[in-house]
Formats: sequence, C-alpha cells, structure tokens
Amino acid sequence: MKKIPLLLICAGLFSAHTLASSDPANINCDTTLQQDYTPADFIDNRNGTIIDLRTSLTWAKCSIGQTYDLTSNTCSSSGAISYSTWQEALLAAGAYSVNNINDWRLPNIKELGSLIDRSCAAPAINLTLFPNTISSIYYTSTPYKGASDSTLPYSIAHLVSRVIDFSNGTEVPFSRHDSSLTTYAVRAVKGGYR
Repeated sequence: MKKIPLLLICAGLFSAHTLASSDPANINCDTTLQQDYTPADFIDNRNGTIIDLRTSLTWAKCSIGQTYDLTSNTCSSSGAISYSTWQEALLAAGAYSVNNINDWRLPNIKELGSLIDRSCAAPAINLTLFPNTISSIYYTSTPYKGASDSTLPYSIAHLVSRVIDFSNGTEVPFSRHDSSLTTYAVRAVKGGYR
C-alpha cells in the first residue's frame, strides 16, 4: 500500500484555505469561523435570482433599488432604497420585478434569517451570492408590536415588523440598534409558504 505524504495533504488544505480567504467578494468574512452556508447551497440563475436549495425559496440577488447587471451578474453598489414604513416595504416587494420576473413578496423573519452568515460582518451575508448587499436593517413580513421599554437604553416603539440588522446578523429588537434609524431596506423572495 502506497503512503501519501502528510506534507502534500497539508499543502492542499492550506491552498484551499488561502483561496477562500483571498475571495475579494467575501473579504468581510472570517474563514476561520464556520459558515452558516456555502455558495454550493444555492443555484445562481444568472438572471437576478438565486434559488436556496435548503429552503426552495427564490431570492432577488439585489436589494430593492439596486440595479441588476445581467452581463456581470452583479448588483450596483448604490441605489438600495430604504423605506420609512412597513406598508411601503410590503408594497415595494409585491411590485418588484427583475428581468420580467414578478410575483415577489417580503420574506418572513425565518426566511430572511436563513440568509445570515455569521462568519461574515458588515454585511453578515455571503457577498458572492448577494453582491453589494448594504450593511443595513432589512424589513420582514413578520409583524411586531413595538414598545417602549424603560429598561432599554433605546426606543423600539416605531417597529411594526420584525427586522434583521445585516451589519451584524441580529434580529431587532433583540439587539441594540440605532433608534434614530427608522428606514429599512428590502430583499424580495418568491415561493415557500406565506
């Protein structure tokens, strides 16, 4: 039986780690941390949509307001729209269209939470799959009755839906956030249960 030198195996592992850490799209990720998912868990349709094989949901590659570029299969680095009301966010998701693909909606808290990758920060999402995602708070369709809690050092009275802060991947109001920020971004989804 032929023995494989341990040095070759270690060299192969090192080069794979080096490749992952040199990915310019995910420079915001720490390759020493376990990823919540990998690009292999998704199918990039190269038309502005991404299918999550774990959930069977179809996601908009870009945040609403960003422009999808078919040639480069990427999203513009600017243009993401922040909506001041939950109603505006619900309507924007329902009216969204990319490459004549319609019938989008606002994701619920569990659906949107499935895109969080805690090995990444600012934004806490895989930028190879979702390029130029803004490091911001995103609306969900899950309702929430905002409240003023005198024990909190900030106010959450303005919240009428659960939201996720993609700067660090936490659900608000369960984490501290800038209470002066009351406009949030939207990523649209298709499929699944409403």
